Amino acid sequence: GHAGQDRTRERIEQERDLATAQARLREAQAALAETEQGLNAYRAETRRTLQERETQASLRGRQLTEEGTKADKRNALTRLTAPVAGTVQQLAVHTSGGVVTEAQVLLVLVPDDAEVTAEVVLENKDVGFVRAGQAATIKLETFPYTRYGTVEAQVRSITADAVQDEKRGAIFPASLVLSQAAISVDGKRIKLAPGMNLTAEIKTGKRRVIDYLLSPVQQHLDESLKER
Repeated sequence: GHAGQDRTRERIEQERDLATAQARLREAQAALAETEQGLNAYRAETRRTLQERETQASLRGRQLTEEGTKADKRNALTRLTAPVAGTVQQLAVHTSGGVVTEAQVLLVLVPDDAEVTAEVVLENKDVGFVRAGQAATIKLETFPYTRYGTVEAQVRSITADAVQDEKRGAIFPASLVLSQAAISVDGKRIKLAPGMNLTAEIKTGKRRVIDYLLSPVQQHLDESLKER
């Protein structure tokens, strides 16, 4: 009697314990499944967020590239690049933001490696004694020749047609090629710049023709020699 009851009670307790254990296992499995589901959802959300950010970053990158390209083009349109290195001689436009027209001359550039020429004028009484190839000596008004020396030159060409000058009558423009592009001033190399006033002495055999100047210039009659 008692032994049978004990076994029955023991079996019932074991079955109850088993049922409890199975219930806990199911709870644990459900919790695990829920956790995995949450983890998968988190992974999916993270991937979606990263993809969105990557897409936005890629789009922004393309926008910045396009903006940079447009800015470069605008910059290229507002910047003039000279084909050679040189010095600006004349500026036609001085206002910031000024409008220019197509084919408008904006400036005159003198290349650094260009030979230096002096545009001078010959008086009617002197032109007959001057011809291309004759040597000349240039005296710069800015740098007195007694201190800074002179520059050697050569007559390149003389205009055949006279130009009428109010004070001097018929004058003949001529071009001289200078032997150097700079002079030494107190140890510094100073470039000969357009607009410098000068006097040129052209050696015409036994005669000297004086008083030519770089255009545009004031006439320095006091330096001219009347006799040739």
